[in-house]
Amino acid sequence: MIRKVFSHKGSAIYIGNKIRDKYNESFGLDGKTVYLTSEIKRHPFREIPVRSPVISYFGNIRLGRNESLREIGDALGRIDSSYILNVYSNEKDEHYIGIFDGSRNVKFCGTVPYSEVMKKSAESDILIVVEGFKKKDVDITRYSLSTKVADSLSSGAAVFAYGSAECGAIEYAESTGCITTCTDKDMLEVSLRSLIYDTELQRRNYEKGITVVENNHRLENSTGIFESVVNGVCGDL
Repeated sequence: MIRKVFSHKGSAIYIGNKIRDKYNESFGLDGKTVYLTSEIKRHPFREIPVRSPVISYFGNIRLGRNESLREIGDALGRIDSSYILNVYSNEKDEHYIGIFDGSRNVKFCGTVPYSEVMKKSAESDILIVVEGFKKKDVDITRYSLSTKVADSLSSGAAVFAYGSAECGAIEYAESTGCITTCTDKDMLEVSLRSLIYDTELQRRNYEKGITVVENNHRLENSTGIFESVVNGVCGDL
């Protein structure tokens, strides 16, 4: 009997390095990360207009994200009572939307098609990436990485991330070195002030963001990594 011996480890494709490292180690795999990509076109650098910045969040508001968004709105109000955080989501349940009731600094705008997401992202001065802090929410989002991270980075807008450091999207945001990230509720207002008023920080984040997008979030790169995994598996068959 002739038996073929495979030297190649099992392969897998992941959306982030955190889940890649966990599963590769746990199951003896040789998987690779293929980051999510974006169709949003990057606009030239522009400073955040401190008098009237356009601040936007797009996406799911469950898993504690609504609470974090409300906290961001409250912090923005303490910085300048005229600042507004525009929240775009297809959420219909008042259980999650109701947290914004009575807030002068959070405007729930409802759902918009992806074409509008791209347009409004390009118009925004600050885009928000957010996660919750409660353990039950962190346990669900520990290894997740939202498409909104790729969209936000690709847009050219300043990006602000807020949430537990244990959440995959927040950990990734901090690791890029181009997203102002806050994982401590007591530092939220300070972190927002730093981003809004420090034009050099904005410029550094923008320039670093170009490299991060080129390396991680371009379709050509992701396609190449995906093909290398498939070719590696096929070569062992």
